[in-house]
Amino acid sequence: MADFLLYQAYGSPAILNEALFSILSYLRQESGATVLVYTDNPAHFRAVLGDAEAVQYVEIAPAQWRAWRGEIDFVHRVKIEVLQHAAAHCAGNLLYADTDTVFLKPLAEIFAALGKGERFMHVGEGRLRDGNPLNRKINRALQQDAGRTALAGGPISPDTRMYNAGVLGLRSTDAPLLAEVLALTEQLYRLYPKHVMEQLAFSAVLARAGAVREAAPWVYHYWNLKEIRPVLDELFAAPGPRPLAAWQARAGALDVPALAGEKARFRQRPGWQRAVLRWVGRGWQLPAVAVPAP
Repeated sequence: MADFLLYQAYGSPAILNEALFSILSYLRQESGATVLVYTDNPAHFRAVLGDAEAVQYVEIAPAQWRAWRGEIDFVHRVKIEVLQHAAAHCAGNLLYADTDTVFLKPLAEIFAALGKGERFMHVGEGRLRDGNPLNRKINRALQQDAGRTALAGGPISPDTRMYNAGVLGLRSTDAPLLAEVLALTEQLYRLYPKHVMEQLAFSAVLARAGAVREAAPWVYHYWNLKEIRPVLDELFAAPGPRPLAAWQARAGALDVPALAGEKARFRQRPGWQRAVLRWVGRGWQLPAVAVPAP
């Protein structure tokens, strides 16, 4: 089976640069997968990656991106459409990654597991009934609906475990599951329009189909560190062509997981502590980050 690493990266240069940073982290420890970038701007990637053999582009027009948001106009619905397109055109193992990810080690073990029929999401985020505050709000909305909405696949239990959808791994033969995810996402978003409803749909549908494994040991998802975007913009704004190895070295010098971890530890403090620290001028801020010289 062929292995594919998928991205959707379109629109804002900040998103494109996040994808570049993630791809470079993969290429430093390449495992033989074809990187497929669904984008509206292949030139942005080629300016850094050149003609890297492992990277291919699926150019998508702006109208198609809008259509993939669907009637519910939900940005994360696009992720499902990208996976469906890949499943229809690329026979093999599909590993989708959000742009704000960094690969920590080679992916050979993940792709081998996918080939055996295992499925992945990024990391567990607790059950609906007693997970984070948003999980509990979603659970209350589902319970208040009390079965009035005939959800695709049946009711979602309060014991359903929510997984982060920043990484998704399955096979192209799982296309029927993706159709279920799409239908359930549309129902859930209409019922309670929150930004995580596609990941609840993935969590529910994949768990019904079998065990879900966590990709966190291989991939770091820094969803909480939007402050790093200006640093990445500066990193990729350096003029002049340079070898791919030089770009990899420059990107590898930025320890984004460490920075995201520092912020996460601050946010885990009790609310009163965070308030006091901010009041005395010691709230969390991104430290000065030296962008590696060209």
